[in-house]
Amino acid sequence: MKSLIIMALAAISVTAFSADNFTITADGQPKAMIVIGEKPPETVTYAARELQTFIKKMSGAELPIAAKPDPKTPSILLGSVAREKIPEAEFKKVSRDGYIITVIKGDLCVAGIDDSGPQTDIDALLKQNTEDLTLWMFNRGTLYGTYRLLEELGMRWYMPGEFGERAPKLKSITFSGDIRENPHFITRTVGSWRLHKGYYKNLKKITVMPGERAEIGFEPAENRMWLIRMRGETFRIPLNHNPPRTGWIQRFATNHPDYFALLPDGKRALEHGGHLCYTHPEVLRETIADITAYGAGKLASERDIPVTGRGTTNLIYPYNRNWSYDIALDRYFSVLPNDGFRPCTCPSCLKMILPDVVLVNQRYSKLVWDFVAKVAEGVPDMNVACLAYGSYSIPYPGMKKLPPNVVVGFCAFSHPASLYYKDSFERYEKLMGEWAALTHGQMAFWQHYLAANRSADSVGMPEHTPEMYARSIRLMAKHGNHAFCEQMADSIMFELFNRYLLQKLFYNPNLDEKEIFRDFVTGFYGPDAGPIIGGIYADIGAKNIEKIKNNAGRIDYWTKFYTADVLKAYHSKAAEAAKKITGTPYEKAVYAFDKYYLGLMDHGLSNFNATMGEVLKTPNPDLTCRFESAPPALDGKLDEPAWKNAKAIPMYEVNTGKEGDLKTEVKSCYDENNIYFAVTAFDPEAKKLNRVPGEPGTVDGFEIFLDATHNHQSYYQSTFDLAGKLDERHYIDKIEPTRLDWKSNAKWQVAFNDDNYIVEISMPRKSFEAEGRDLSRETWGVLAGRTISRFEQSQGGRFHSTSATLRRGFHQPSLFNNLVFTK
Repeated sequence: MKSLIIMALAAISVTAFSADNFTITADGQPKAMIVIGEKPPETVTYAARELQTFIKKMSGAELPIAAKPDPKTPSILLGSVAREKIPEAEFKKVSRDGYIITVIKGDLCVAGIDDSGPQTDIDALLKQNTEDLTLWMFNRGTLYGTYRLLEELGMRWYMPGEFGERAPKLKSITFSGDIRENPHFITRTVGSWRLHKGYYKNLKKITVMPGERAEIGFEPAENRMWLIRMRGETFRIPLNHNPPRTGWIQRFATNHPDYFALLPDGKRALEHGGHLCYTHPEVLRETIADITAYGAGKLASERDIPVTGRGTTNLIYPYNRNWSYDIALDRYFSVLPNDGFRPCTCPSCLKMILPDVVLVNQRYSKLVWDFVAKVAEGVPDMNVACLAYGSYSIPYPGMKKLPPNVVVGFCAFSHPASLYYKDSFERYEKLMGEWAALTHGQMAFWQHYLAANRSADSVGMPEHTPEMYARSIRLMAKHGNHAFCEQMADSIMFELFNRYLLQKLFYNPNLDEKEIFRDFVTGFYGPDAGPIIGGIYADIGAKNIEKIKNNAGRIDYWTKFYTADVLKAYHSKAAEAAKKITGTPYEKAVYAFDKYYLGLMDHGLSNFNATMGEVLKTPNPDLTCRFESAPPALDGKLDEPAWKNAKAIPMYEVNTGKEGDLKTEVKSCYDENNIYFAVTAFDPEAKKLNRVPGEPGTVDGFEIFLDATHNHQSYYQSTFDLAGKLDERHYIDKIEPTRLDWKSNAKWQVAFNDDNYIVEISMPRKSFEAEGRDLSRETWGVLAGRTISRFEQSQGGRFHSTSATLRRGFHQPSLFNNLVFTK
């Protein structure tokens, strides 16, 4: 355990007062007492009980707790009585959630910053809603120091409840050394297994694997206690979407629709909490007024912000004056736009969308960040937070340094495991540095570390890349001190080590991730079984890295990396580990690993086989692209020999893989200069379709994707809507930001008939660097897609493509059709 005592990045560096051994127990007998003072804070009293409890679990000896020391007995001084012995200048170096643990003149001193009062009574709080963040925003540094002391003595809490608790059997316990630690990250959000009864009606049926929650058995209160014992955050910066949490629609949609983004069809963006017009002077004024009211201590109702979620009489955030702590907390206020950003098309906003921006992740940066800067200038005594997110995640060219009270939340490259791909880590580091140069202080970070199980397609895909987790966190620590880790919470064993590792590293980024892992597998699964389980983890980690480096897709995941034979071998090793620890306290943990970690992988493979197994047996139809010396005219008639000779392939509904009720056919051919496509989209209302421009996937139209190198990574997308708008993008790979400066110089014509519309497209070969080549020897990747806007996406039927194997989205180049060029 000594190797884990590495000073935190923000740790106090002072000379130790003493290196004397302090004896706590000997031969199962207490040799020290716990002293807490006459009127200790509630958290110090709690710390004394926790110390007493776990020392007894380890040694069998029960340490007495007293208000005053006994001159005849060495004392473990907690809280204020410890501070009396620690020089004031040294204690001033302790920050929130930090502590000093040291031996001074024969007494062991443990002290941190502590709040007091009934609002800090942990026992009482555990009986309330453990998910209300504002309930837990109080200083408890001495308690954290106590847990750190117990950890140094060998105690471990690998997961909530007794299932994850490990107390070494030690008749004699001594401490020597000097530990001074402050957390580097103030916000250390790893999240929790959301098991509170208000969120799930049946606690026994909320995990992916049936029975996992019931068998492992921790309750919501135990989950909160685990976060405390892991020295979790006592403050969280608000950094979430503002419009839905400040009730913009309820407050302004009726009387001030002009506050909301003007869409291309003339409507206002009122869906899902609303999207705002960020150049509207009243939007700026109302935002500043909200922040000013919150900063002045006013209730949310004084700004007419409605109560939502639990009726109209109960406060949702009673300890935050009913302001959502997701956007308002302490002296911080988030102005992050709504998710799925809908840009305003009013003349003022259009001027803010720079025509020379070439990356999709820069498209609306000026629109959003200039607004953020103006808000910050209007509330100089508050901190204004906003994520660098989606289409405004990269600074725009010439962007000026932001006001000193702006906190930028870095959200690009948000899945650290993906940083193994090519030079993505270097680009991640460069972009982070660019944002850091535009800020005056510490940044925040929003990451997706625990990406497994985030969708039906990824259930059962393990993620074990601790080295990259640690590397990315250390880079984050250079520029910021607030870290969010977003994750799903429907499995326990599957994400157990990742959660444990992140809790450790967010407190101290300099810890050795290899030592944390070694300690975890040997401590949780036992010294005999741990190395075997660790070997499974190591193989999974190696496969994860190989998968990421090769940008492998879901099909490769289950057909190349985690096949039935691989999983069978893992189960065999788990069975070997189980034999070594039969009848020991580690038996249940190994059993749970086999049943719920490897079992979830079995579930993922089974799910893949059920949804894709039969589909993959029938290959995607190839789109034959035949050379024609007489190219077709773009007139929407398809009556030339070139089209009569071309073989059509159908489109399939992307959710089901079945041909849609409104059929679509696609043909292709080429000549020396161009590649041609013909799309026949059947629709009895073809002549009545609303011909308006819009973002791809939001209006009726069609798309052509071309993977000209056939590497299943880089591809071009051209989206044609019925209003005559062409949207084009170049995807270098899944990591690098999408480019908007690529242009195909395509020409096209749409003809509307009684029961269909026909689109003819001509795309110059030189746009794909294919001019002058003999294409008859080549095969590209291709996907043609169609959007039928009157069908709801959630109900299916909205999106169709030429790929019979595609599910849930167009952007899966490994599932594109083959475009086969022939003479």
